[in-house]
Amino acid sequence: MDTQSAVVLVSSAFLTSIISGTIGMGGGILLMAVMAQYFSLAVLIPLHGLVQLSSNVSRVLYSFRYFNRSIVMQYAVGAVVGVAAGSQVTLSIEESWYKIGLACFILSITFFPKPKFFYNFPGKWLGVGAVASFLGLIVGAVGPLIASFYVSEGLRKEALVATKAACQIFTHLMKVTVFFIMGFTIGPYAVVLALMVVAVFLGNFVGKQLLNRVSEVLFMRIFKVTILLLCIRMLVIGVQSL
Repeated sequence: MDTQSAVVLVSSAFLTSIISGTIGMGGGILLMAVMAQYFSLAVLIPLHGLVQLSSNVSRVLYSFRYFNRSIVMQYAVGAVVGVAAGSQVTLSIEESWYKIGLACFILSITFFPKPKFFYNFPGKWLGVGAVASFLGLIVGAVGPLIASFYVSEGLRKEALVATKAACQIFTHLMKVTVFFIMGFTIGPYAVVLALMVVAVFLGNFVGKQLLNRVSEVLFMRIFKVTILLLCIRMLVIGVQSL
């Protein structure tokens, strides 16, 4: 990988972790959109998973006393089921269609209203964990898609950010494990991965400091404009390769 690409990836890891550390979501899916410009599907999902695993671990370490242990434990059990099911279909998508589908998925959860779910059904967090982990193996980042479930719990902002991060640790950990079993190796990407991990730790530290100081509205406007441009590029690449 050339130096310019590495700089873009490391900078993106830092900036997107600030977003996630401040508003609890958005950073992972934005980083996925950036990384999709540089990596194939077989590399993108596990590499992104490793970076996000590090990001969520750092977020929990910075806000350890806030996360809801009951929610996290139920989510973790559901995540095992979701990963087991998702591993059966992970690499069955043709590359060009994957880029098109990923772009459409990101745009839909960013710009279109999400359906009004009944949030307090029995086994809610088991189900959320299963669905999130299943989709995570296929599309990589599903944080914004499931964020409304955390909001429905009435958690304070610090608790919401920490609880969601703790849940995502299980999703990314098991997702990465599946790809390692499938033969993924870190070797060729070790340097850029290490730099991105350092970047997300620093970014989440900054995000923690900004949590109660920076307007979420401003962050979301920047996020939506950036992701729109990235998704348009992804759609163009996908269509051109059909």
